[in-house]
Amino acid sequence: MARVASPVIDGVKVGPRSVRTAHAATSASKGIEVDRLIGDQPARWFTLAGTWLAVAFTAGFGLFVNFRAQGRDVSFAASLMAMIPHYVFWVIASPPIYRALHRTLSGGNRGLWLSTLLGWSAIALAGSTVMSFLSYIARHGLEPGIGQLIDIYVFGPAGPAFWAMNFSILLLALTAFAGVRGLRLRDQALWRAAQAELGRAKLEAQLAEARFAALQAQINPHFLFNSLNAISGLVATGERERATDAIGRLGELLQMALRNGRELKVTLGDEVDFLQRYLKLCKLRFDSGFNYCISVPESLRARSVPALIVQPLIENAIRHGMESERPLNVGVRAYARNDDIVIEVEDDGRGIATGIADSLPAGHGLANVSERLRLFFGDAGSLHLEPRQPRGTRARIICPD
Repeated sequence: MARVASPVIDGVKVGPRSVRTAHAATSASKGIEVDRLIGDQPARWFTLAGTWLAVAFTAGFGLFVNFRAQGRDVSFAASLMAMIPHYVFWVIASPPIYRALHRTLSGGNRGLWLSTLLGWSAIALAGSTVMSFLSYIARHGLEPGIGQLIDIYVFGPAGPAFWAMNFSILLLALTAFAGVRGLRLRDQALWRAAQAELGRAKLEAQLAEARFAALQAQINPHFLFNSLNAISGLVATGERERATDAIGRLGELLQMALRNGRELKVTLGDEVDFLQRYLKLCKLRFDSGFNYCISVPESLRARSVPALIVQPLIENAIRHGMESERPLNVGVRAYARNDDIVIEVEDDGRGIATGIADSLPAGHGLANVSERLRLFFGDAGSLHLEPRQPRGTRARIICPD
């Protein structure tokens, strides 16, 4: 269970960052459809159609109540059928009208906006009038014709009321368009923000990976230099057999270091195998002046840790803890604490002052370890140094699951 909600690329976790908006980017992955309002999304079209039909039902009920108040014997079904065809036109025409207006506003030539608005408004008024007229003559058994249309909707007693309704519905449609467009512009803004966020997250992860690899590369040359110095010392003192053995062990160690060095993370078991070869090489180098032990439960060997994360701690213990007059004892142990892996390297050498880890300079081996843990696990991964009693130092690294 991850402690830090962070973007992960090839095992590198970058500092905590919300990626909640990634879903918005995924849902709008087809860039060509970003400018669409309704046409390609049936759910939105059904919502719009349902809204218009609800308005038609309300208007029909209002007309029915008005007729009844005037004492006219009109059924509710007849009142509803007087309204439904008019609004059905808007159910059909709204998607293309909305899309045309939206694209005009979103295009480079906004001077077309007024002419487009007027043109589509005229088409809408004419279309709804024709739809209402066809319904009217069908219900009353009349012959269709221009004369009938003019008599009913221009000079007839119902003309003023019809056009007042027609223009009010047009105004309602345009108001609804403004609301739908506002929601779509919000979606577009969220989509662009999500794309920018994902771009930043990917870039940050790539930079972190490059930095992680650079930090890891600082270890191998340093380790190789120390090992060759040790072998040179054995040769200089005439201990050729031990030097030959050390060269063989160094070759095995380098093979593992090169293999592990290509990976950002390895299993704890692989890390322990590497440490055992490294510690055997240290034992060859210092003989009776150096002793070690490793204690890692088998149940933890499959867990993942940053590659080559423990070796610098051992090297630091040897460099700063070893004294000429007494042997140095180094212990490596790992254990689980809640969901974390805790790895400790202890020695009984000279020891350090409390708080020294806070002042480690950049490039120092332990500063390298601390930075790699931060890059790998975020703020949940850490390195702690503390003095041991009665003497020595304990280095503790925490690797979250």
